Amino acid sequence: MRRRDQNERQDYNVKKPPEELAQKLLAISDQLTGTDLDVSVDEIAKMADVPRATLYYYFSGKEDLISFFLSDKLHRVSVAIGKAMAGEGSVVQRLENTLTAVMEAMAEHPALCTEMPGAVKEAAKYTEVVNEAERVMLAPFRELLIEGKASGELVIDDVNTTAIALLGAVNMVALFQLVQTGTIDVATTNAALIPALINGVAPR
Repeated sequence: MRRRDQNERQDYNVKKPPEELAQKLLAISDQLTGTDLDVSVDEIAKMADVPRATLYYYFSGKEDLISFFLSDKLHRVSVAIGKAMAGEGSVVQRLENTLTAVMEAMAEHPALCTEMPGAVKEAAKYTEVVNEAERVMLAPFRELLIEGKASGELVIDDVNTTAIALLGAVNMVALFQLVQTGTIDVATTNAALIPALINGVAPR
């Protein structure tokens, strides 16, 4: 089965500000946390040290800015997933590598796992971001699970539900660690979490 190439930057269909402005915004994006995306345009302008009017020139409002931030983070995760999936090894090994890559990406960019739940909750405001998350995160997992189910390496009844459960487990564990400690212990967490997740889909 052909594996998805996630390494090329995707077009997330959000506004493209000038490079200098984009870099200023992305530089402060991981400071934005909170599952309700509770941040104002004024706050973002102050954090990024750019005029409020400049932001409103390129972005229609808070939701547009959050979409810009999440698009960048989704790109980073898609690259990590693509590299893990494209590696050598069995389906189980590649699934382990992919789950590890997602946890590492969340540790590097913690706002990802704190912002995305809010975007999913308010899907009507963040339709493009939610659709893109489905395409660059869930779809590759489904593809790998389908491959494993077909080869007998994985025992799965509902591929879509299983893909959501796997990604959801990684996100929730990462989120709880961030809330409790302010950071993610990738090595310790992966050592405990990933075998448990793999055992749930492995033949008995």
